[in-house]
Amino acid sequence: MAGVEKIKEKILQDAELKVNEILEKARLQAKEVLEKANQKAAVRAKEISQKSAHDVSEKKRIINSIVELEMRKDILAAKQQSIEEVFNKTLERMNNLDNSNYEKMILDMLVASVESGEEEVVMSGSRKSKLSAGFIGKVNKALEAAGKKGNIKISDETRDISGGFILKSQGVEINNSFEAVVRLYRDEIEPKVAEIFFRV
Repeated sequence: MAGVEKIKEKILQDAELKVNEILEKARLQAKEVLEKANQKAAVRAKEISQKSAHDVSEKKRIINSIVELEMRKDILAAKQQSIEEVFNKTLERMNNLDNSNYEKMILDMLVASVESGEEEVVMSGSRKSKLSAGFIGKVNKALEAAGKKGNIKISDETRDISGGFILKSQGVEINNSFEAVVRLYRDEIEPKVAEIFFRV
């Protein structure tokens, strides 16, 4: 499905852009945490200076280990939060496409999704009003060119979706809203996004 492939590509592109920002932030956080840890260790070492040098060294090692573990947990949490942000940002970008690119994406998704060629297309009221006058004609021509029946129509009904559409046919609905598509393919794409974040 061409439209879905574009969605997947956008998600992975967003992940690539976000990873540098997160890594830089993580490096700065790690440096700050390590500096604080060393300061704490130095203070603690001074407090127990009466004890043997071995005890002081061991205390510093324990403190540094604890700080390092906490730092890793913070970095992991930041990366996981960033993965969530990538999906949210992709959804936002899809919903903010200009009318021409939005129509192209919807056309590709419709051609891939339509089965009978007699379906009704339900959209949000705000998006439906922004479609060009000849949009449905283009879709039906593209369906016919793809060997399908080209007799779909835009429904008078609207739904509370940010973008995409719902296909209705003989009482059956297929949710192709952007939210549903991103959610549907998230399981497939998320490991690739995570790989981008966790490879470094």
